[in-house]
Amino acid sequence: MKILAFLLAISTPQEQVTRRLRVEVGSRADLALMLRDYLRREGVEAELSGPASLELTTAAPAAAIREILAVWERVTDAPAALIGDSGLRSTTQAGPAQPERPRLGELLVRHGFITEQQATFAVNEARETGQLVGVVLLRQQLIFEDELARTLSKQLEIPYISVMRVGIDYSVASLVPPDVGEQACAIPVRMDDAGVLIAFADPTDRGALDAIRKYVPQFQLAVGELSDIAMAWRTARQGRR
Repeated sequence: MKILAFLLAISTPQEQVTRRLRVEVGSRADLALMLRDYLRREGVEAELSGPASLELTTAAPAAAIREILAVWERVTDAPAALIGDSGLRSTTQAGPAQPERPRLGELLVRHGFITEQQATFAVNEARETGQLVGVVLLRQQLIFEDELARTLSKQLEIPYISVMRVGIDYSVASLVPPDVGEQACAIPVRMDDAGVLIAFADPTDRGALDAIRKYVPQFQLAVGELSDIAMAWRTARQGRR
């Protein structure tokens, strides 16, 4: 059971009062839309209220929202400050007895994929360049693609797909123009009762998500390896000739 559903289930009717909250992402306006979609997947009604802020309508206690946002912060390394209806600011790292959540670099160190020095370098480089930590690690060849993909899958709680191993339904892939899919580093994999499953090399990339949504407005998110996605698109192009 997800955190939000669990806390709502155990709260009393008096505690389940619908309230409006606001979340701000600081200077990372580019991530606001991605955060909105993430919150919606977690069952929180969220709408953009500014370039870098969202308004939430929820009956969940603030602790549940902080827990959801903590996962977001770990993956994106971007702050998400929760502002209650009292106007008092509290971040996802606040609150009693809340242990510090590991960020992506810390998790990779814990699993032995990179060293602490490499993680520190990647975080600093990401802050200077505006890139995600994972992109820096790949560019510097400090981590393998499958290691990064599996870690993102765990942190975002979405499936990891070995695209070349499971194969692609190219009739479904044709929903997205190859140029768009290659630019977004994403490819539709298959369609089932849950909808179209699309593998992204970087599922936190708002630009990639927006590009794909122009052709597939609703889809199921998955993580794939960049080289596998690129190869699948090359195969799809050859099949169209």
